[in-house]
Amino acid sequence: MAPAVGQTVRQQLRFGGWLALSAVSALSLASLGAQAGQNLGSKTPYAPRQDVARYEVAPAGYAPVAVELVARHGSRGLTKPGSDEAALGLWQQAEGAEALTPLGRRFGADLKRFIDAQRLLGYGNLSQLGIEEHEQLARRMVARMPTLFAVGPEVQVLSSGVDRAVDSSRSFAAELQRAAPRARVPADWGSDRFLLYFHKLDAQRDVADSPERRATLQRSQDYQAWLRGPVLAEQQQRIDADPRLPEAAHAVLTALYTEGFVAGVAEPLAAARDVMDVRGAAAGLRRELGGELPDYVPASAAAVFIAADDAEDFYRKGPGLLEAGPVTYAIATQLLDDMLDRLATADGAVLRFAHAEIISPLVSALGIAGVHQPQPLSQPYDYGNNPWRSETVIPMAANVQWEVWQANGGERLVRMLFNEAEADFKSACDAARLKPGSHFYRVTALVACYRPTARELDRP
Repeated sequence: MAPAVGQTVRQQLRFGGWLALSAVSALSLASLGAQAGQNLGSKTPYAPRQDVARYEVAPAGYAPVAVELVARHGSRGLTKPGSDEAALGLWQQAEGAEALTPLGRRFGADLKRFIDAQRLLGYGNLSQLGIEEHEQLARRMVARMPTLFAVGPEVQVLSSGVDRAVDSSRSFAAELQRAAPRARVPADWGSDRFLLYFHKLDAQRDVADSPERRATLQRSQDYQAWLRGPVLAEQQQRIDADPRLPEAAHAVLTALYTEGFVAGVAEPLAAARDVMDVRGAAAGLRRELGGELPDYVPASAAAVFIAADDAEDFYRKGPGLLEAGPVTYAIATQLLDDMLDRLATADGAVLRFAHAEIISPLVSALGIAGVHQPQPLSQPYDYGNNPWRSETVIPMAANVQWEVWQANGGERLVRMLFNEAEADFKSACDAARLKPGSHFYRVTALVACYRPTARELDRP
């Protein structure tokens, strides 16, 4: 089990003290960075994508009455040991063979420091940065809608049940309570795998006790069959066959080790990916590390690996293959229905905490403009033909928020924020806009627009 948030923080403080005593400091090379554009893909630490001062002003006569949030857990390190230990093993072989470059010698010290921090935190656990990301999300939510949170709204919280999602929910809820003392935040809450872990439902474990859950279980099984199927395997083979990958792997390894040593590495691509995995995980552990690690991966090589990762994520959990239909995002149907059900009548805040495998299908099920674009077999996904990027769709703490505003006469409007940038619902729902170009949509018309889509997702 992961430690509770408080235990995690205490561990991090203890590790921070050890760092101070050992006088370890971050090196002064180019840092990993924590912003989009640093080739960290889905490991990119969170940053809001729009300044709140540039949001559209709510129409006169409308006041905020509700907000819905679906968020990925915050930053973490590695989910399990493997890449870090393999990278260290190769480094130790190079050290024994006196085959380290100057950068490689420095890499070894920082790699050991990373492994110490990762083991102390625990694999898969929320990091201090992840805690802060959700605390800041909560503060910004309250600041955007002060009148809503001033009246003591009811707050509902739900998670996937996975430790890092649970800890993210605790961090968010505790900070929301501090920022809005009158909000009725529950002392405890449960989890729902059908809503927030639908990509891995198991018929033996997950009891489908309603028609909605039975439909979700079937979609999950269809999705898992797609992951194991030959069509996806063919796409993965094409991605792995990119001739730029061996070149990028060579660049990664020769930055750390001599050419002669690299020539003898049995699986250079796997060895380079180990370094990339550590690189991505270190971005989420910068508080535990006492600063950001230097970047040991040439920028051009990192870009090649992240582009391949984006292609894989696109077909596995993103918009996917046009000919395959909605198999990669139909799994979000029950979650989308639950969100739509609450729009017309719910007040207060509904907060849900999950994973990248939940956010990405939800984004596609919504058809968020400028993001959801499945690719035909004849035109494989790449950066030149598709806008989908993991660093902007599913960074750490990625989120979809629906703000609900109501007029005195009862009419409700909803505005969607995607990673805290105003976002448009699918173009088919443009008639639900309050006015052309507005980010506010009439709730009744929007729900009517999406309901047929929700039913169509159930069709083969």
